[in-house]
Amino acid sequence: EKEAWSPDQVRQIIGGVPERYRALFACVAFTGIRVGELLALQWSCVDFQARTIRIVRNLWQGELGSPKTGASVRKIAFGRELAQVLTSHLEASAHIGSNDFVFCKADGHPYNPDVMRKDVLYPTLDRLQIPRPPRASGFHKFRHSAATFVGAKTGNLKLVQKLLGHSQLATTADVYTHLLPEQDATAVEAIEQAVFPKSVPNCSQNGPDAILGTSSDV
Repeated sequence: EKEAWSPDQVRQIIGGVPERYRALFACVAFTGIRVGELLALQWSCVDFQARTIRIVRNLWQGELGSPKTGASVRKIAFGRELAQVLTSHLEASAHIGSNDFVFCKADGHPYNPDVMRKDVLYPTLDRLQIPRPPRASGFHKFRHSAATFVGAKTGNLKLVQKLLGHSQLATTADVYTHLLPEQDATAVEAIEQAVFPKSVPNCSQNGPDAILGTSSDV
């Protein structure tokens, strides 16, 4: 089972990557989209007024194609934090046509995901001293983390399934959601509260809001 990064670690990664890549990392962290969907994203699919991103393409081995499954074609909402990041990125970008890639090299071509992982993500993790187990510290870990945050905050697996674009709910439940460490104590408190309701504080006081904090913390 692959672990998720904590909210604090995600925050450190976004702030720790070189500035020119910060919008890219903020986008994948706040939306949980697949790296191929991220790198295939074009400005025509970003609606700033509605604050939505349409996922209609995927980049695989340098070629644009359809997303992984039918359920992967979806619309993802984004919040005020990411809206500000994307707006600043648009203003600074030299490639702003409707068919231009949102995240691209100086020549307008999309980034290579392997290069981004090895040359940007891994050095950032090492510099921040965030452990990176083999085959468990790539861009896919942002999906695991996003799913965990949404699951902990809402308890709604269908919402997580829609966000990630999964065809099967079982995939979402078994692979992409993980308990944050603080939730272990919450489970024990729930049992004690049920057995000794008068002597144990209500565990709802330590619910997802207390674990994750406000949206600006993630």
